[in-house]
Amino acid sequence: MRFFHLKSIFVFIFLSISFSAFANVGLGGSFSYNVSTTPSEAVSFTVRSDKSPWGVFLNAHLKKNIFSVFVDDWFVNERIAEHADYFVLWGISGGGRVDDGIFEIATGSRFGAGLDFFFFKRHLEFFAQAVWNPYFGVKKEDGGFSPIIRPLNFPCSAGLRIWF
Repeated sequence: MRFFHLKSIFVFIFLSISFSAFANVGLGGSFSYNVSTTPSEAVSFTVRSDKSPWGVFLNAHLKKNIFSVFVDDWFVNERIAEHADYFVLWGISGGGRVDDGIFEIATGSRFGAGLDFFFFKRHLEFFAQAVWNPYFGVKKEDGGFSPIIRPLNFPCSAGLRIWF
């Protein structure tokens, strides 16, 4: 299963770099800690464009075979100082897990806020965000299906992006 994550990440990076040829794009990574009923850590690859309010996060969780994708819309993105912006976002999420005979698939919504700090003429970005990400889905385990409902899911992320 780990090979699947690696292959997906390389495809995501290739598409992101290809996309960057047509727009002002930031590519980077982040570390996330999910404060919820099932805490977890994840590393993410991110892509964001100045031409679009949408940003994409591709997550690979560190201790579990979990893969997730988040697509966020920064509907408020204002400069508060020469090198700092704040943002408010909403978005959608989707993901899955295959591990030790367990199969899960889930989707949800995202609502959050964060800060961006820019350096080197806005070519290097440090960001931090906290998001409420309630989700629901289906889990297949021991031959049966059961619902997944997690209304208390709060991923917090910090990372860097390089802008081209």
